[in-house]
Amino acid sequence: MTSAYGTTLPSYGSKRDVGKALLQTLAAPSNAVRDRKAPNDWNAALNMHVRLSDKDKNKAETQRDASSRLIKELDQKTKSKQAEINRRLQDRITTVAYWKQRLTTEHNSICQEITNLNMSKQKTQQALASTELPTEVSTNCLKNRENREAIDLVQDLVDDELINELNMLSEIQRLLSARIGDTDQRIRNLTDCKNSLEADIRDKEECLRLDEHCYKLNNGTAGLQAVAQPSLYDGHTATVDNHESFSQNNLEKSEIARVMSCLQRELNDFSINKSNDELQKQSELVGAMFRLRLKELTEAKTGLDSQLEKTNQEISSVEDSLHQLREALRSKDGPLKVATTRFAVRSKRPNVEQTRDHVHNGLWSEINDISGAQDSLKNQIASAEETLHRLLKNKERLEQDITIKKKSIQIDEQQCLRLRKTLSWRGFRPAGV
Repeated sequence: MTSAYGTTLPSYGSKRDVGKALLQTLAAPSNAVRDRKAPNDWNAALNMHVRLSDKDKNKAETQRDASSRLIKELDQKTKSKQAEINRRLQDRITTVAYWKQRLTTEHNSICQEITNLNMSKQKTQQALASTELPTEVSTNCLKNRENREAIDLVQDLVDDELINELNMLSEIQRLLSARIGDTDQRIRNLTDCKNSLEADIRDKEECLRLDEHCYKLNNGTAGLQAVAQPSLYDGHTATVDNHESFSQNNLEKSEIARVMSCLQRELNDFSINKSNDELQKQSELVGAMFRLRLKELTEAKTGLDSQLEKTNQEISSVEDSLHQLREALRSKDGPLKVATTRFAVRSKRPNVEQTRDHVHNGLWSEINDISGAQDSLKNQIASAEETLHRLLKNKERLEQDITIKKKSIQIDEQQCLRLRKTLSWRGFRPAGV
């Protein structure tokens, strides 16, 4: 082996022997007798020191290279990891912003749907309130018609249709009340979905605020401190899939609630329109029945008026006839008195002059004829008086019936029909229809 000075050094065996010899030399007592070393020992010690120095130098160089590589590798890994986290934060911010946008859009839609459904409920309530006047009118019409008298107090087609109208109004009120109840339930469902969306949106906004803050942090940000509390990581239990499915469920529930609300609005409008159409048709039918009944009453009254006029004429004629009969009866008194006086005077003829001559027979026949005529006239007068009595009775009945008909006409025309003109069927329809 060559030394650092270019000389060849003898070999002293293994590294362990050299080291042991060196240790023995160094461990010798200071007061011991110092032995002289041979040149070979000196060369061996020098070679050993050189070898150990080279070994340590090589090891140090290797350590420096490894440390440099480790530093570069860890620095690159740290930077790559930080860049990856930044990218993931950016992706997460984009994802959360996307869900927040969807939730916000759905929130705006459900708020508008709540407004629309409340308007539909208000229209339905107005339609329900609008049934109160027709109900009152139909009820009053039936009450007014109860004031008809005698034969005119009949269960006619007008009464039947008024009762049908009241039954229809009652059924429509029940239907519209049920629609309002269903609408209230839909509004509660929409409100629950709206609250869930708002809570989710608030969470998303807070998440975005925190993630955006994290995204803006860098190695040069002031005030950063190492956080090592394990409790900070305990709450991170939700997975990405759970996170997205939670928001998706909120969206789906809201969309379903909006669809059901839309169907409810259509059902409300349909019920309102159908109720209006049915009530309008029924109102027209009731009006037609009133007009038909008024026509019948008017025709009946006209017929009674005509009959009364004829009866009055007949009464006048019978009275004239009675006057003539009585005059004729009175006119027979003179001839009868003349005939009976003659007959009585001639009955005083004496003896054989008291004969039944032609004069006697004529007077007797005249008296009998006049008496028969008087009896006939009296019988005719009695018959005429009976006829006149019947005519007067009939006239009284006709006048009573006409009075009844006038009252019935007045009730139907002046009270019922005029009252029904106050109905406003337009109030049943939704605005803009």
